[in-house]
Amino acid sequence: MRYGAKMKLKYAVIALAALCASVQANTQQERLDKLNGKALGRVIYRGVTLIDGTAAAPRAHMALIVKDDRIEAVLPATQLTAQQAEGARVVDASGQYVLPGLIDSHVHYATNPDRPYAEAELKRNIYGGVTGVRDMAGDARELAGLSRDALLNRIPSPDVFYASLVAGPSFFKDPRTVVAALGTQPGTVPWLYAVDDKTELPLAVAQARGTGATGMKIYANLPGTLVRKLIAEAKAQHFPVWTHMQVYPASPYDSLGATSVSHVCMIARHVREAGKSAYGHSGEPSYEGLNAEDPGIQRYIAALAKSGTIMDATLSVYKSDGPHCHIGLAGDITRAMHKAGIKIIAGTDTDNTGEDPFPVVDHELEKLVKYAGFTPQEAIIAATANAAEALGKQREFGTLEVGKYANMVFLRQDPLQDIANLRSVVLTVKRGHEFARADYKFVPLPVHED
Repeated sequence: MRYGAKMKLKYAVIALAALCASVQANTQQERLDKLNGKALGRVIYRGVTLIDGTAAAPRAHMALIVKDDRIEAVLPATQLTAQQAEGARVVDASGQYVLPGLIDSHVHYATNPDRPYAEAELKRNIYGGVTGVRDMAGDARELAGLSRDALLNRIPSPDVFYASLVAGPSFFKDPRTVVAALGTQPGTVPWLYAVDDKTELPLAVAQARGTGATGMKIYANLPGTLVRKLIAEAKAQHFPVWTHMQVYPASPYDSLGATSVSHVCMIARHVREAGKSAYGHSGEPSYEGLNAEDPGIQRYIAALAKSGTIMDATLSVYKSDGPHCHIGLAGDITRAMHKAGIKIIAGTDTDNTGEDPFPVVDHELEKLVKYAGFTPQEAIIAATANAAEALGKQREFGTLEVGKYANMVFLRQDPLQDIANLRSVVLTVKRGHEFARADYKFVPLPVHED
């Protein structure tokens, strides 16, 4: 064999070996992707009206191309090319509306851990258009398991993002903490951790992060100086920090600078009961005659707007009667905050009835429209783009853009005409995985007690 022929054969063998190695690597990567629960393949959703999670006007006759778990392209359907369609599964979504998957920014699925109930709630959510939930503290062991199984697509569920909680030592007599720390001592575990002026705060925040939590929740019975230090330390570690608007004895002003604060009516209670020193729901003051124009409320709204902190209004917890802050006042304050440019997120902090086949976050959005004067589009932004920002995940989802996860919900009817049309769900897509509403066989949920 001549030298030239030998070299050609050598290069051919090298090329074949490289090709085999490449095929093997691709096969191994595909196996790994499947093991990780990653959606694979290209899908084109064609002919849909796009509501992208921003203030932009809806765009009709659009196409979204999804490659594996990400959005590859967003373009007018008429501009689709044969090359783009080659090898893709094409879904005709003509006449439908698509928006980012909804996020319920305030749930509690493991205060009193009940895995079957949590899975039933999560299943109802994902088939109802919810692709993410923010669990605001419970047993992190249970939440980590739910979060993992949701991420690996082992259960039909939104992605589960959860908090590790810190509070003053006296709070951990609360029976809820005992249940959420069974087998351990509440106040000594990293997801339910007692802090005081002797605590090494960098370590406390690092421990919270080590649970797999997305953020740290500051809850109760802490002085203002310590609340401010915790917020500063969490931010230094690039860890979202979520608080009650008022932690007690700290004031609402001590929580400014947190990523988000919860419960809009806490400012009303602060105005009417400024001397309250410990967390608790009993003995609420009268709110008669109080509205958002009160100077004390206006002063706080101005400070909140300046801080950039997001408001988790939780209108669902306020009722139209009873001794507590009522829904009219809660809506009035939320309206004033929204007008001041404060970002609002849609958290429910309540379970839906067992008989309702749709997610409770739908009702929160209806309340934002009815009581706080939001347009349907603004309410949708509260449950999508703003919610993703509160999680620190705005680069990953919350709007329908190229490069972000394919988290979206398809509706038969226009939600911008009537926010109740969120219940016209046809299909939910989470990280490229499809959950067709027609496949959901609703069974009333059992009674669950926290």
